[in-house]
Amino acid sequence: MRHFPLSLFVRGAATVALGCLLFAAADDTAFAQKRRPRKPVAAPVNPLVGKDVRITRNDGLEVSGKLFKLDMKEIVYTNAGGEQASIPLENVAVISLGVPLKRVDAKFVADARRAVDSLNRIATLVNGSPTFAQYDAVVVDARVAVESFLSKYSDYKEQADFFDSLRNALRGYELVKPVWATLQGVDRRVSLTENSAELKPVLQAYPDLKVTEYNQNGRYPTDKVIAFVWNQVSKQLRDVRGKLNELASENP
Repeated sequence: MRHFPLSLFVRGAATVALGCLLFAAADDTAFAQKRRPRKPVAAPVNPLVGKDVRITRNDGLEVSGKLFKLDMKEIVYTNAGGEQASIPLENVAVISLGVPLKRVDAKFVADARRAVDSLNRIATLVNGSPTFAQYDAVVVDARVAVESFLSKYSDYKEQADFFDSLRNALRGYELVKPVWATLQGVDRRVSLTENSAELKPVLQAYPDLKVTEYNQNGRYPTDKVIAFVWNQVSKQLRDVRGKLNELASENP
């Protein structure tokens, strides 16, 4: 058996150890080079940010401003007052970019407010116990105010949604008149059938009435019909006021 001097083993071990250290040092240098921080890359700027945006919500309300952010969760915009507002994307029906809402002047807003106030007077009246004559008078006044306003600004096509809201609220109050008239005089009708001339237009305008408890096999209590319509118009009128406030804030 051949024997090797101990010194040879020591020198060999030292050589191996040194080699390992050199390899480790080289590996650490390479790893450090890999870990060297890169220059930060600027996030791409969304070219749509800052553009005019018009948003129509699922409930029909329309708002507008400058786009701030749009992602899969929400749309954020800056209104005319410089405040940011957000709407969950699931509540948005239509988004129109680069189409600014035509500004309306103070005269339009003032005239619109007078038309809306005429409807508000009806809403205030019905919260009490008005007579048919009192109701008829304020509805006639409201028709004059609303129709005059709509005629004056008929060329404002971009306000068609607001105009339709006004018409619908006025029509609701007008539909009550023939129904209420059936309770006047000696031939009072405390209920109406679906095919009656007074009730058919109401059911066409408010089909949800058919699925209420007031539907008693195709016959409806007259006073309940009146109350139902007034309640529906009250909701419509809140929408009208909201749209008017939106116009006023965007067009100071």
